[in-house]
Amino acid sequence: MRRLALLAVLAVGCSPWKYTVTNEPSGPGPSGQTYKQAVKVMCDVDHLAALEADEPDELADPKRFTYLDQAVDNPDGIYLRTLLSVKFGEDRACLLRDAQHEVGLEACALADRSQ
Repeated sequence: MRRLALLAVLAVGCSPWKYTVTNEPSGPGPSGQTYKQAVKVMCDVDHLAALEADEPDELADPKRFTYLDQAVDNPDGIYLRTLLSVKFGEDRACLLRDAQHEVGLEACALADRSQ
């Protein structure tokens, strides 16, 4: 029975809850960065931080999040960045996909890589 329940969860993919910004999104960050711009930076971080395409996540993550610490100043973006820093693989991809769809981005390279 446990195996069946686990397979059902794995078949669904992303968790049943969906990440969204609070009902009242915060204003722009100190630089004027919007939440959509912050999500775009997170999705494109590997390119923006000049990471190697085949670099393993164990080596890439410190570089990713060092870059994002400097590049994301929108308050909701900072919150999402913090959540992403403790998620890996499919969990990270699901969180990014939720944010991507929420702000209306067509693609998210980091989510693609994290799957």
